[in-house]
Amino acid sequence: SRMQTRTPATAEEGSETPSGPDRVGSILRLESVTVSYLVDERLHAAVRDVSIHLDEGKFISIVGPSGCGKTTILHAAAGLIRPTAGSVLYLGQRWEGRHPDIGYVTQKDTLLPWRNVVDNIALPLEMKGMGKKERREQAAAMAERMQLGSFLRHYPAQLSGGMRQRVQLGRTLIGNPKLLLMDEPFGALDAYLRLRMQELLLSILSEHRPSILFVTHDLAEAIILSDEVVALAGSPGYVGLHRRIEGFSDRGDIMAMRTQSNFGEYERELWLTIAPR
Repeated sequence: SRMQTRTPATAEEGSETPSGPDRVGSILRLESVTVSYLVDERLHAAVRDVSIHLDEGKFISIVGPSGCGKTTILHAAAGLIRPTAGSVLYLGQRWEGRHPDIGYVTQKDTLLPWRNVVDNIALPLEMKGMGKKERREQAAAMAERMQLGSFLRHYPAQLSGGMRQRVQLGRTLIGNPKLLLMDEPFGALDAYLRLRMQELLLSILSEHRPSILFVTHDLAEAIILSDEVVALAGSPGYVGLHRRIEGFSDRGDIMAMRTQSNFGEYERELWLTIAPR
């Protein structure tokens, strides 16, 4: 079937987050990005005309239905794929391939099974040429921050899913990335572990604040963690809504946030965007 140009939904005046050229200080800018794949000798678009500006130190989540291109956007942002149209700028410049200041956390951990917790976390420091003693000391300190101080010599097969995800997050953060891309990192965890990981991430971000582009299918998770939420609609995906998340007195108290009336209002608005009636 022919690919159709879709028109993004609009929000109430004054409430939608601007994402045009007037936004300054962006660490990452996706400008009218379209990504298409060649399937059976025909081009099929995964995302169409997506513009997202991520400012330094901010947290933007991308939500949307399955197949709308959320992970494709992360791949474009990471330099793993080149857009069919549009541009991706990191600190104002085009970048080919992976940038050393960009960290990527996936849903399925990519830990090395033959390395223990300390040596997995220390991997980025080893790749930078840091000496064994210093990198292991720094990795042990990071493991403590990840609440893994009692498991330094454990191997991935000896850890729970939540622990492995903490090791992966620690390994990414120890490289001090300016931009952190996260692809449903808590999606495989049960509700309790997901909540604990959300709390841990918020705690870490209060000390170390990289810019984050975060993909999740969980609308509540997006509201809890984010400064802004981008809701994709349709297939190919387009930006149906780009909303600032405001009005919460304590962003660290997840349960208190969920009881506020505006939490439900945000959730309903996002749901109606990604799954219109």
